[in-house]
Amino acid sequence: MVGKEATTGLGNTLVDEIEARNVWGFQISVSAPKQNLAQLYRFCFLMLGDSGKAQEVFQRTLHEAARRAAREGLPNERFWLFRDARWRCLEASETDLQAEPLEIEEQEITAGTASQIERLEPIQLAIWISAAPEPQRTALAFFYLDEFDHREIADLAELKLSELSRLLAVGRRQFQAWLGATFPERPPV
Repeated sequence: MVGKEATTGLGNTLVDEIEARNVWGFQISVSAPKQNLAQLYRFCFLMLGDSGKAQEVFQRTLHEAARRAAREGLPNERFWLFRDARWRCLEASETDLQAEPLEIEEQEITAGTASQIERLEPIQLAIWISAAPEPQRTALAFFYLDEFDHREIADLAELKLSELSRLLAVGRRQFQAWLGATFPERPPV
C-alpha cells in the first residue's frame, strides 16, 4: 500500500485493534469527542514524519495510559493524551539528526493552494511538518489535524495566542512556498 491509504490504514489498524480487543485491559474513554485515537496516531505521524516511530510513540502513550488508569485513574484534563504524546514525540526526535536553522522562503497563500494540497501524499506533509523547529512543529501538527481551535492549540503547545498566530502564519507561508516549488500550479484549462 502506498500513500494516503498506507498511512491512514496503519493508523486505523492500530486504533481498531486497540479499541476492538481492548488491548491493555481498558477502554480509553475520552472526555471530549474531538479526542480520538486515530487523530492521536496522526498527530504522532505529523510530529515525527516516520510511520514506524509514530506507531512506537502511539503505542507507548497508550500503554502508559493503561498503566496510569490502573494505578490512579485517568486525568480529567481535556486532550491529556495529546499532551502526553507530544512530549513523547519530542523525546523521540531528540536522538534524530537535527536540521540546522535556516531561512526558508515564504509565499502568500494562493487560490490554487487547495489543488496543490490535493496532490500531496500524507508522508510529504508529515516530513515537512516534522522538519520544522519546535514549537512551530507542534503548532503546525495540531493545526493540520483540523481538530483543535487556536486556543486549544496554544494550550497544548504551551504558547501565547500571539506567538501561535505568528508561528502558524510563517509556517503556512513557508509551506506555500514549498508547495509552489513541489507542485507548480496548473494553468487553467
